[in-house]
Amino acid sequence: MFYNSEESFIDKFIACLKKLSVTEIPFDNPAFYNGIEQMKLYFQDNREGLGEISNEISLLFIKNPFEKNFARFRDAISEQNGWYMSFENPEYAVGIIKIGDADANTILDEQDLNIPLHYLYDFAEAFCMGANVPMIPIG
Repeated sequence: MFYNSEESFIDKFIACLKKLSVTEIPFDNPAFYNGIEQMKLYFQDNREGLGEISNEISLLFIKNPFEKNFARFRDAISEQNGWYMSFENPEYAVGIIKIGDADANTILDEQDLNIPLHYLYDFAEAFCMGANVPMIPIG
């Protein structure tokens, strides 16, 4: 079970990826976890600017002590299967972003997460850099 803020963060993360012209991401493999590791570092450096909501979304950036990976983040992404993402490939090694620009704009316009937009884009860019995912930065 996830906090509403975690679900909103994941939704906005996927929307930011779409706006960065990302069509697919690695999933549940070393590249995926390297991307989350970069997001974690960004989170640690910017936590104070994120406000009170940072306490809830911080759970996404804690490594599971048994699996030694970011299982909560992985599980939150996998819950998007059939909604904002698809894992139609046989090994579920690639997550395909299934929303259009209009949907991404709607998700980003929702006032359900009190985090300035530039932070959300920075999280998505950190993921892309860590996971070696090509993107087209905004601005």
